[in-house]
Amino acid sequence: MKVGIRKVQENEWLVHIGFANMHLDRFSVELLAITLEHVRALEHGETHSILNSYVQLALRIKELDDKGLQRLTREVESQDLLELMVLAQDTDMNERILKNLGSMVAKQLRSDLIKADSVSERAGKEAVKRVIETMFALETQGIIEFYNDTTQYI
Repeated sequence: MKVGIRKVQENEWLVHIGFANMHLDRFSVELLAITLEHVRALEHGETHSILNSYVQLALRIKELDDKGLQRLTREVESQDLLELMVLAQDTDMNERILKNLGSMVAKQLRSDLIKADSVSERAGKEAVKRVIETMFALETQGIIEFYNDTTQYI
């Protein structure tokens, strides 16, 4: 079966799977890519963690400027941020998040991060998914923008 994808507009993608065509938003395309990675790994007898793929996608937080990160942290639950921070174990991302929170919230989250045990896979997956959904929703609305090496303006 052939799978194809074509960008139609800024947040609209046309996905061809076999004889079917679907219009998807960017978040759905990212989830489709994770699913296809999972299927490909299983076909080759390998293991693949959907949770790890979600965490890798959530690490795009590092591509936000401070203003975008502040906006994102206002929109997501502190508990979801905490679970993402525990799962990602990325000190750069954690410090950027804490730096862009209010001082009281940052102090509480830092304390919770130090005390935090491991996060269950199910709870972690749901928390990270909510953060990712919020990220893509804010990007779609033009409220936040990701910046990386390939970002270009005309």
